[in-house]
Amino acid sequence: MRLPWGITVKEVYLAFFAVIAIALCGFIMVIYGQYERVQQSQKYTIYQYENIRQSRMILSDVIDMETGVRGFVMSGQPRFLEPYDKANARLRDEIFALRNQTYYESNSFAETNAWLEQIEAIQTLLAKQVTRVKAQGRSAISSAEMEQEVQQMDRLRTTVEAAVDKRLVLLRQQVELVDRQRNNFLYILIFGAVLGVGILLAGTVLIIRLESEKEKAEDENRRSESRFLAVMNGVNDGLYELNFVNDSMFMSREFKAMLGYDEDELEETAETAINLIHPDDVEGSLEVRRDYITKKTPFYSNVFRMKHKDGTWRWILSRGIGTWDKFGQIRSLIGTHTDISEQKAREEDLRQLNADMEAFTYITSHDMRSPLVNLKGFSHELAIAVHEVNELLEPKKDQIGAPTWAKLETILKHDVPEALGFIGNAVDRMDTLTTAILDLSRIGKYVYHDERVNARDVVDTCLGAQSYEITNKGVEVKVGALPEIVTDRSALEQIFSNLIDNAVKYLRSDEPGHIEITCHETGRDYIFSVRDNGRGIAPEDSDRVFNIFRRARNTGDVRGLGIGMAFVKASLRRMSGAIWFESALNRGTTFYFSLPKKTLEIARPPAEARKAAGTKGGRG
Repeated sequence: MRLPWGITVKEVYLAFFAVIAIALCGFIMVIYGQYERVQQSQKYTIYQYENIRQSRMILSDVIDMETGVRGFVMSGQPRFLEPYDKANARLRDEIFALRNQTYYESNSFAETNAWLEQIEAIQTLLAKQVTRVKAQGRSAISSAEMEQEVQQMDRLRTTVEAAVDKRLVLLRQQVELVDRQRNNFLYILIFGAVLGVGILLAGTVLIIRLESEKEKAEDENRRSESRFLAVMNGVNDGLYELNFVNDSMFMSREFKAMLGYDEDELEETAETAINLIHPDDVEGSLEVRRDYITKKTPFYSNVFRMKHKDGTWRWILSRGIGTWDKFGQIRSLIGTHTDISEQKAREEDLRQLNADMEAFTYITSHDMRSPLVNLKGFSHELAIAVHEVNELLEPKKDQIGAPTWAKLETILKHDVPEALGFIGNAVDRMDTLTTAILDLSRIGKYVYHDERVNARDVVDTCLGAQSYEITNKGVEVKVGALPEIVTDRSALEQIFSNLIDNAVKYLRSDEPGHIEITCHETGRDYIFSVRDNGRGIAPEDSDRVFNIFRRARNTGDVRGLGIGMAFVKASLRRMSGAIWFESALNRGTTFYFSLPKKTLEIARPPAEARKAAGTKGGRG
């Protein structure tokens, strides 16, 4: 199922799981970063605690040493030196350990060295006192020396405690930072949990919604397929799918039944279908298919004959639509086969009838012209003869007598010439009508040649031919933007010529003439229009407009035979177009005609002027 913007449900699922994966990875990275910071904080705290502990142990050992020496000096008893000896033995290792711990902390390492120097001075002083007491007795140590020892111990104690206090401050700051990080970590966990639950809920809702829509779409597809199959079974069209990847071809039951075969009687391959096509139609049908596959033609519509199981040939209309991959290679062609044998038979009968009618019309019109020529010639001879008789009788009018001469004169100079004039006019009109019938009969034989035609150039040519009447009548002509189209130039010129000629002829004398020629496009056609503000067409005359030899009732003062619009309609029918009009009496008429959009497969040079036999006639 495809969603808006061409997205599929599978792509939505993948995107959703990708978002979950990204969110989960991000959450894991945040947790890991927080874990690393906690580990670093723990290491830092342990490091500070160890430094403080080590510093206080060193201070405690120095105090034990000083206390032991003081007791030994005051009592002289060796047992007081036991704490001194033990502390002095430990002090070296403790100092070494502290120096190593603070080695990479430059400020602390410098402070440690400073107060370690004080410790070494105290150690030296205490060692001297013990040596002197052992050698000289307790009196060897003066009170001043004891006071100096106390002062050194106080300075050492102050220095060590200051360093310890400094580390305690740093430690408290670190503890506060750890607490904040712990709280942040808690917030992150809560936010991550909420976000994860939200994403899961949103994803679950989205998946449920998509699945529901998918089920609805599948149900609709099944119903559409059922309706489609019902319609196809009702019209007895056969379905097929031609797979160009593996050269297989699906043929529906109706497809095979159309040719008299059961479902299991035809091998479903493209070669089987081609072998059933009439030998004379194979190359042409494959050419039409190739043109569609290579996108030379936008639609696939093919007509050919296929062999029925009973040995007869059936006319088939094949239509379809193809699918292409992203590289432009066709994958399949899906379509229908329609049996048009009866239609073809009727078309052949109609074609034969039209051919017979055209032949009859041509022969009749041609044969009618021979007696008309004779009639016109003999009427002219009669006129000459009457004139000669009149000249012969003129000198003898006195002998004939006045009453008789007056009667002869009326007959010879008025009645007979008038009758011959009527005969001549009737012959001329009859000749024009037979010529028009011949022209109309030739439309069916005219071969249309498509080429690229600039419609504006054609209109300008037609306006140029009408320029004399347009100028004399003071007609304002407006021409909108006209496209370049693919059609027969001569036929288009005759269509515009008839429409413009009618627009000029049927303008009203009491109002300045206006003619507007425009065009607009639809998805499949060009719609041209020729609008005028002339006398218009009454509703009751609408059916007469396109009928041959019929004219609107308000056109009697304008000369015409009533074949121009019949010619236009016949031409447009041959060109797969149409013509219609809108009109209001005494307000004007707009004629519309449509021509289909076409493309030229091969560029052709402009065709020479091919004038179809046609006559400009009056409206109607």
